Amino acid sequence: MIPDISEIKIRRSAAGITQQELSKASGVSQSLIAKIESGKVSPGFEKVKLLFDCLDRLHEGRCVNASSIMRGHIYSVSPKASVKEAILVMEKHGVSQLPVISHGACIGTVTDKGILAKLSRISSSVGLAKTKVCDSMEEAMPTVQENTPFSIVSAMLSFHPAVLVTKNGKISGIITKADLLRTVAKAK
Repeated sequence: MIPDISEIKIRRSAAGITQQELSKASGVSQSLIAKIESGKVSPGFEKVKLLFDCLDRLHEGRCVNASSIMRGHIYSVSPKASVKEAILVMEKHGVSQLPVISHGACIGTVTDKGILAKLSRISSSVGLAKTKVCDSMEEAMPTVQENTPFSIVSAMLSFHPAVLVTKNGKISGIITKADLLRTVAKAK
């Protein structure tokens, strides 16, 4: 079902394109688009369909998804590594969490917040530093596919320190709250 033709002007404006740009992208003349938007003409079904199909394509092309936000390089740690090793990796790369990866799958997360919480419950920081990551890790980061929309990733980051991105079942990237904020700051 095709939306009401009054939606053409609304969607075009929301996409931030001119009538001329819509004309060029859709193959419908700019003068006809102007007449449709002003309500001076009732166009045929084929022209309306061309315009809505074009507006839908433009919208999809401008949608921000996980693959456009993610960082492809993932700093991670093995479950057999020590907490000290995990801390050194976090410090070296300026990150506050690391996925715990075993055989290509995320099995947990180690975070600075989690380490600090454990530190407050034990008497020796040396003992914690020697502890294996598998004994100190938290739940695994959630995963999304590369085409997951920005809004879903944003909602997930309200509850998790980071989200892993997968392609064909393999981890291909990571999105942190900082990555999401950087995307918002770059938006035009």
